[in-house]
Amino acid sequence: MSEIIICPNCGQKNKVEDGTKEAKCGKCWALLKENKSEKTDSSSYSWIFWLIAIGAVIFFLNQNSSTSSSSSSHTKTEKIKNNYPIMTMPYSGKEQKFVNNESIAPLTIQTSAGANYLVKIVDYYSKSPIMTIFIKGGDTIRTKVPLGTFEIRYASGEQWYGYQHLFGDDTSYSKADQAFEFRNTGYQITGYTLTLYRVSNGNLRTSYMNPSEF
Repeated sequence: MSEIIICPNCGQKNKVEDGTKEAKCGKCWALLKENKSEKTDSSSYSWIFWLIAIGAVIFFLNQNSSTSSSSSSHTKTEKIKNNYPIMTMPYSGKEQKFVNNESIAPLTIQTSAGANYLVKIVDYYSKSPIMTIFIKGGDTIRTKVPLGTFEIRYASGEQWYGYQHLFGDDTSYSKADQAFEFRNTGYQITGYTLTLYRVSNGNLRTSYMNPSEF
């Protein structure tokens, strides 16, 4: 089949057969018809190219976001875990005293292996510190404390980081549920024997305490 195309340049009517790639006017040789199929083919490849390019950009952004998130999470984990310097562990029975009162009341503390302990004795009413005693796990110490009514707290753990950080992030904090009254009756001075581990019929009931309260 054929079609009649009027030349836009000179107005000449030209008969052009279907399938002709490029037709020109028979009078002035002006271009009448371009190869539409080639243009179509070119445009069809163009949208595929842009689709691939957009997909590549989206993939890159997702990868970058994932890497940033992983890096941020890793940084947060590092910040949570403190890196305190390890200190030389005190000897069992090492004491710190915060009052000048005479220590005359007997106190025996037994511990089990597997953890070390810093026992802190505070005034039951004012909560002011009286003394601390360091005890290595498995040891038993015998000491003397001032007269008074006290609350007994203790921190436990394995690695020692000094009196400021105690056993680091793994420190466990506890306090006895009862008050301890060390007094002179006139006939005798009352004292206590405590066990800082679970035993059958153990004599010390404890509760967890917040580190900030220790």
